Amino acid sequence: MKELFEILRYRLLWLNIVLLIISAVMMFRYQSLSLVTFALLINLYDILGYHFTLIRRSTQLPDKIIIRAYRVHQLLFEILIIFFIAFVIGWKYVIGCAIIKWFGLQDILYYLVLQKKIPDKFTWMKWTPFGILKGDLSKNEVIFQAAVGIIISILIL
Repeated sequence: MKELFEILRYRLLWLNIVLLIISAVMMFRYQSLSLVTFALLINLYDILGYHFTLIRRSTQLPDKIIIRAYRVHQLLFEILIIFFIAFVIGWKYVIGCAIIKWFGLQDILYYLVLQKKIPDKFTWMKWTPFGILKGDLSKNEVIFQAAVGIIISILIL
């Protein structure tokens, strides 16, 4: 139990959890909060799964097979959450969730919650809209892209 409290007090993880609980409860009344709930939930999953399980336990990056295996079950978790939101809140909100994920908001949240310096280069975001066009992205491009994703999601709703 002591270890659980250590994890929950780590950096701003507690804030992510508190905001997640608030948005999850309120999304049933204000459906647009499902976007916030989705972003915070997949961020929490990534922090617990990637940061605590794969990165923080060692000084070396895990091999590519382990990271790819993690990414597969991360994607399956995200799909499960998307289906939950679709059935409970509605399919229109799923489109907004997919857009904020595709535009890289979760990556920005990851660094903010962990209070880590946002990298100057994002070499792994080639699957995002700007990444498809450009390849490696700068910090400002990723922040701008995430903001554009939020705006598009809000406009869809």
